[in-house]
Parts: sequence; structure tokens; C-alpha cells
Amino acid sequence: MNNKQKYKILINTSISGCFLFFLLSGLAMYFYAGGTMHNNPLNPDYSPNSYSLTLNFFSDLGLHNAWSGKPNIISNILFSYSLFFVSISIITFYSAFHFILKKDTNLILISKVGIFVSFISAIGFILVGFTPSDQIYNTHMFSVNLAFRSFLFVMLIYCYAIFRSNFLKNYISLVYIILFTLVAYYVYIIVAGPILPTAPYGAEGFYIPNKEDLLFHVISQKFVVYGLIIGILWQLIELKKEKYTTLID
Repeated sequence: MNNKQKYKILINTSISGCFLFFLLSGLAMYFYAGGTMHNNPLNPDYSPNSYSLTLNFFSDLGLHNAWSGKPNIISNILFSYSLFFVSISIITFYSAFHFILKKDTNLILISKVGIFVSFISAIGFILVGFTPSDQIYNTHMFSVNLAFRSFLFVMLIYCYAIFRSNFLKNYISLVYIILFTLVAYYVYIIVAGPILPTAPYGAEGFYIPNKEDLLFHVISQKFVVYGLIIGILWQLIELKKEKYTTLID
């Protein structure tokens, strides 16, 4: 198998991973067992509901027991595998990128560093899916921070590498500036946004958060995550064009 064939396989695998994320996370939302951090049996005004795009985090899909108190096994499994495929997509995407970046010998090292950091971020996303916050909250939050904060460095590395590349258009670097801004915004929200409970449902220290604060966090997360996936998909479609595939030796 030559490098051109490897490149195409990596690009197609990454595209498939993105679409599998949308499919599996969508199914996970459908099978979610109900409730939110605000709307749960501890709230006197609790009323049963399905998954809410504006009041349920993505991580709610991975709960062992949903906020309603009901078992959430199907959604948990689907969500875990949706993030697994996102991680595969990230690793294969930046591995494919290396075939173009290495044509500039001065960018080979930074490209390898980029792949390594993207691998760390991918591990973080896998751990997010397989660490239910209602079972192992601290590990789950560590995984969230690992995934997004390491991805910040990925954005910086590839913004610089693409700008310095003689074979990639600078407007792709602009996309990375936008993606970096998105990820930085979400990391800031996690650190300095409205305060939410730091204890899982039912544990000592848990309380019903302000609905507006929860809404702000959830919408911010959805905006950033979907923005990242769509941004990566756009780059994949761009890199699949013949003008780039013909560069591969």
C-alpha cells in the first residue's frame, strides 16, 4: 500500500468517524432516560422529560442512571462509542495531515508533536465517554479538561504549521484560529462560567442549579462541540480534493 492509498484511507476513516458521532449521539439522545441537572426528582417541580438540547449536557447521555433516576444503559453505550469514533476521527485526521506537512522538512517535527498531542486529546474524549459523571465524577471532569485543554494546543500547533506550509492554503489556518477561539471559550466557561454543582446527583453537596446558569453552560458546550466537528469535517472534505491528494508521494 502506497502513501496515497494510506492518505485516502485515513481521510475516509476520519470522515466516517465524524458521521458516526452524529448518528450515535443522536440515537443516544433518543434513548436517554430523561431528566436534567435542574429537572430531577429532587426538584419539587420535577416533571418527566426527554433529552433537551438546551438543558442536557452531552455527558448526560453517558450517565449510568439518568437525572430522572431511571437506568440509562442504552444511551450510555451509544454515547461512549460516539466519543470513541470521534477519537478515532481525530487521530486519523492528523495522521493524514502529516503526509502533506512533511513535504516541508522543517515541519516534520512539529507535525509529529501535533499527532502526539492530538492522541492525548483523543484519549481524553474516550475517557469522557467511559467515565459516567454520576459514578466517577472527578475522573470524568479530569477527562473533560484533558480532552479540551490538550485540543487547545492542537489548534495552536496546526495553525502555525499550516501558515508555514508551502502546500496548504492560509485560509485553512484561519479556520484553526476560529476553532482555537471556540475551544478557548469553552475552557474559560468551565473555569470561570456560572457555578454548577461539583457533586453528582444524590451525593452530599449536590443542589438544584439555577436554570439560566445551566442553560448558558449547555448551549455553550453544544455550540463548541458541534463547531469543532463541523470544522474538522470541512477540513476533511477540503483535504480530500484532488489538489491535495496529488501532493502525496
